[in-house]
Amino acid sequence: MNEERRLNLRRLLKPRSVALIGGRALAPSVEMLRRAGFEGRIDIVNPSHAEIAGIACVPTIDDLPEAPDAAFLNVNRHLTIEAVAALARRDTGGAVCFAAGFGEMGESGKSLQGRLVAAAGDLAIVGPNSNGLLNRLDRLALWPMNDHVPYAVESGAAFISQSGGIAYAFVRDRRQVRAAVVASTGNQALLDVADWLAVLGEDPRITTIGIFLEGPGDVAALSEAAKVTRARGVPVVVLKSGRSALGAEMALTHTGSMAGDDHLFDALCDRLGFTRVHTLPQLQETLKAMNVWRGRLPGNRMTVLTASGASRALFADAAADAGLALPAPSAAIAASLRKQLPEFAHVSNPLDHNAAYTGMVGLSLENEPALYECFRTMLADGYDIGVMNSDSGDGLESPSLKAWVRAARDTGIASALVTTMPDYISENAHRICRENGIAALHGVDDGVAAIAAVVRHSQRVAAAADGDIGLPEAVAADGGSRIIDEWGSKAAMEVAGVPFPDRRMVARGEVASAAAAIGFPVVLKAVSPLLLHKNRIGAVALGLADEAALTGALDRMEQALCAAGIKPDGFLVEKMVSGAAAEIIVGVKASRIYGHALVIGAGGVNVEHLKDSAVLLLPATRAMIEASIAGLRTAAGLSEQARKRLADIAEAVAAYAVANRHTLVSLDINPVIVTREGDAVAVDALIETRGRA
Repeated sequence: MNEERRLNLRRLLKPRSVALIGGRALAPSVEMLRRAGFEGRIDIVNPSHAEIAGIACVPTIDDLPEAPDAAFLNVNRHLTIEAVAALARRDTGGAVCFAAGFGEMGESGKSLQGRLVAAAGDLAIVGPNSNGLLNRLDRLALWPMNDHVPYAVESGAAFISQSGGIAYAFVRDRRQVRAAVVASTGNQALLDVADWLAVLGEDPRITTIGIFLEGPGDVAALSEAAKVTRARGVPVVVLKSGRSALGAEMALTHTGSMAGDDHLFDALCDRLGFTRVHTLPQLQETLKAMNVWRGRLPGNRMTVLTASGASRALFADAAADAGLALPAPSAAIAASLRKQLPEFAHVSNPLDHNAAYTGMVGLSLENEPALYECFRTMLADGYDIGVMNSDSGDGLESPSLKAWVRAARDTGIASALVTTMPDYISENAHRICRENGIAALHGVDDGVAAIAAVVRHSQRVAAAADGDIGLPEAVAADGGSRIIDEWGSKAAMEVAGVPFPDRRMVARGEVASAAAAIGFPVVLKAVSPLLLHKNRIGAVALGLADEAALTGALDRMEQALCAAGIKPDGFLVEKMVSGAAAEIIVGVKASRIYGHALVIGAGGVNVEHLKDSAVLLLPATRAMIEASIAGLRTAAGLSEQARKRLADIAEAVAAYAVANRHTLVSLDINPVIVTREGDAVAVDALIETRGRA
């Protein structure tokens, strides 16, 4: 974190003077600044032209009459480096670098980007490979094209996009997000998402923040920046590309970003309180919903009013998928609605009110008073969210929208207009909804997903502990690693506080006496750092009830090891744990992007198939661990005592990982057997390390 650079970013965002550096291609940028209403000084640097777009040019940056607060560089990559060095000498605030061909272009590009970073000093550099910066709060447009009508806002969402193409699309969207700030951050050579989040998150005019990422950047810095948004209660909505292997490769070649393991990014979002979405429409609709409701909804009880039986079914499906409840109307409300609806209408939630198309007698789409009474009746039944479904455009003269606005206002319920199709809501309808605190959302699936996202954010805020969400810097994974065998791994983890059954490590001739000392039934395992998956080659035998069973198992195991070409270091004889209620894996994996992560989930031999797990970035609090266990399907039937014992083990593993973070590569305890009596005992362990355990 560079505080001087962040101060310069604030200066760049709200400049008193701007310098544009380039050729005739700057004319659209000048026009955008003028149309945006920028009232500060505009200078142009060009050695070949006397003027551009009516503004006199100076030949060099050194000839500028004053140090600009902000600059826009529309020159090639080599001239960009020279210009940045000159701007740094002039004590400029920051610059948007439009040129590409830097870190995203392999080793030669990385070398150029390194020179750019060295030239910049504490300059707030946006990019390189940035398509521009818009700040509609302060009438700023550092933009390469005259491609949209700029407008001013007093507050609203900020959108941070690592992709210039997505930023371009965002400013021309017809879904009416009306972002207050749009920043195309490009390669993020000096300013990454953490810097933008910290600076924009402290601005009281920013109500929510949307982010398009190709890689998370500096995770430790991002966790510190998230404290700013968390303190102000600013919702953060994130869309990250690179979920697939090919997508991750495309992200790397686009902006040089490392996407990393996708499930670890989920864990990062959970840790920082971010809401993750998976499509651009979801991002847009969720930003609108967060912005209107300030990220707060009182619960997940939703009611939907529609004039279509098909839409009623679609909303029911979408709500079920999104985890939203659709409680049936109460008896009193149902009785009142039956008096208002046509006799063939069915009272339900979602409610197909079957309003007639025309007429002023009875419930019709032209009869605003009757619509109002129907809407108000339904909304007054204790719901948390009310949705009107309509695809009529709902402009200035729409009786339905007028009635919905009045009903929502009079009942005080959070409300939305959600279309069936995702393609159209009129600008007038958007404006009316904005002015009345109603979320205007496009399409059933994206609209309901956005509502559910706000509900989840509200629940997360309500349940948030006061613990530190900060994360340490990830440890570089340089050098080779080695596996510590099961005997050594168990010894290390036992010292850390993980309980294991009574056991002996012996040579072949001592197996029978070790079993007799421990007491049958026992487990027999071959021990070697080469045995990562003992079941696959027959190097483990369970439930050996007597010496005959033990001898037979030992003979078969030796044959299997010989066939696999493995000579064991010895044999582990261990007391068999019986009465299992559940088998759980507790493990740790290291990432050069995200640091160490604790994994808790369904374990045993089917661990890779059950897909029931929780991931926590470390360090993690006891409360985080307990919440993760509570969310597992495998743990649903466990007693409170069993969950506590399991949490004890997970907490010990997490503490070991944090203490050994500079050497630990991975750690598997699989399984931890949770017994029907409420105990929890680990029966296997394997540590991968870059040094001593």
